[in-house]
Amino acid sequence: MKKIPYGISSYEKIKADNYYYIDKTKYIEIIENYGSPYQFFLRPRRFGKSLFISMLHHYYDIKAKEQFNELFGDTYIGKNPTRLKNSFPVLRFNFSMVKTFGDISEISTSFFKYIQSEVEYFIDKYNDIFNFSLNDIIRLKSSNFEDMDILRDLFIKLRQKNIHSFVIIDEYDNFANNILTEHGEETYTKVTHAGGFLRNFFTNLKGLTDNREIDRLFITGVSPLVMADVTSGFNIGDNISQDPQLSAMVGITSEEAKQMLGYYNSFGIFNQSIDSILDDFNQWYNGYSFNQALERVYNTISVLYYINQYIKTKSRPAILTDENMRTDYGKFRFLLTENNKINGNFSVLREIAENNETTGNFVRSFALKELIDIDKFKSLLFYLGFTSIKETDIFGINVYTVPNKLIKTMIWEFIQKSVNEVYNLRMNIDFFAGAFLKMATKGEWHPVLKYIVEKFYEAVSVRDFVFHEEGIKTFILAWLNLGIMYKTYSERELNQGYADIYMEPEKRYGNEIKFGYIIELKYIKSAFLKTKSNAGPEIQRAIEAATTQLNQYLPYNNCTTTKIIIVASAKKLLYMDVISSNA
Repeated sequence: MKKIPYGISSYEKIKADNYYYIDKTKYIEIIENYGSPYQFFLRPRRFGKSLFISMLHHYYDIKAKEQFNELFGDTYIGKNPTRLKNSFPVLRFNFSMVKTFGDISEISTSFFKYIQSEVEYFIDKYNDIFNFSLNDIIRLKSSNFEDMDILRDLFIKLRQKNIHSFVIIDEYDNFANNILTEHGEETYTKVTHAGGFLRNFFTNLKGLTDNREIDRLFITGVSPLVMADVTSGFNIGDNISQDPQLSAMVGITSEEAKQMLGYYNSFGIFNQSIDSILDDFNQWYNGYSFNQALERVYNTISVLYYINQYIKTKSRPAILTDENMRTDYGKFRFLLTENNKINGNFSVLREIAENNETTGNFVRSFALKELIDIDKFKSLLFYLGFTSIKETDIFGINVYTVPNKLIKTMIWEFIQKSVNEVYNLRMNIDFFAGAFLKMATKGEWHPVLKYIVEKFYEAVSVRDFVFHEEGIKTFILAWLNLGIMYKTYSERELNQGYADIYMEPEKRYGNEIKFGYIIELKYIKSAFLKTKSNAGPEIQRAIEAATTQLNQYLPYNNCTTTKIIIVASAKKLLYMDVISSNA
């Protein structure tokens, strides 16, 4: 039985050590026949970009000629080789390898040491072709690596010998993004703008394409943000990220997933139907569409994680979310908060979390300073994989949707952490684990909601809360989404109306979940309360209206459904109780 290539990004290792491989080699033919030989391809983290890069490397490497049949004989491209197979010395960089410790001088040194090490390896590997050494191209014998234009000197030598190369850069933006989150905008700007060493690197790279010293260039990353900053917009090649032909160049299609599951099922790995496993995939890993063709793909590492866990434990994974898929909030914080205040981008994230979708113009390129623009921020969320294209209207406006439950969980976590940080809340996460279990199995809902509501008004007491009158709904939703026993919806359609909050038991827990919940929220303006000596009648009217609505809703499950009313103002809770429990 073939092994699962979980965490494996070396194409050679996969082919040599009997790992399962989803054949993506047909895309070599497509991208080789593109008009531009200088290409830029973006996808979210953990979609298999590095493995694709490794495959490209081995296919075009002139030193891998003798391995061609071993590496590609059983693939599409092995049976349909292109004109340029095994034609180039390949210089490959992976910017995630560059360290970002210390001050800007130390970071600069780290970058140039990394560039030098890859150049040195490149020269040693192809020494019989080049017939020159690293010392032959270093003009300045100096420990100040920033003074050495080593990349330009290398390619001057290649030009003299009429040698054309293939340059590959994987995770081009990883290094700069780490600088931004670890050192701040000022250091990031020094690195990426005029005079910055990263900007100079890409300026040189562009110049080296003029005379075909670099014959082909392939760059991968997550977003166009860094490229826009280092080149004032991507102008050294063709951004092929949204080409419908390349929808599934990385990621796993439904058909590929079925074939993979069928293969492992033939070894008796699974104790459930493939359809039920695909149902898990569809809920947690699917929904990613990267262009108007709307071909949807699963996240690669998540599918591999699921099958790998199944093989190890001989049962369905207890936890469906791979920790390696989670985006560190620290790398996202600067987009949501500014000067210890929540900014406008936070409202966009809140809209997406509550409504599960948003609309906007798609922006292909944008710089850091431009992310206050709503359409550009929404486009960044798309590039990061937090949203996916659901549809595009005749005017080119995209409807973006949250692709799956894993991403929705992450969005709510970012909302939680932003609020906690800005309002200095201390939410007891350990409390929720036991409290949610009792809520699900014993119907004890009050401790959870009481705790969440108290924390909301604790934030209100500190300063004017960003959510204002209706903010309590977002706050409750953010923390109810911690409950893994439930799918928690905002404005879910239930028979003759839309429930403010609906907690539907997760099917995969079967009959273990005894209680589901529908919550109706009513708001009374604080200004109204100030002018009335007795707000009792107004509160009663709100309770009656909520009761009428709740009695109309028919839940989608067979467990006991508890219906709860919350009446609130911006300053205090006015009422919270259950109206009925109907089997």
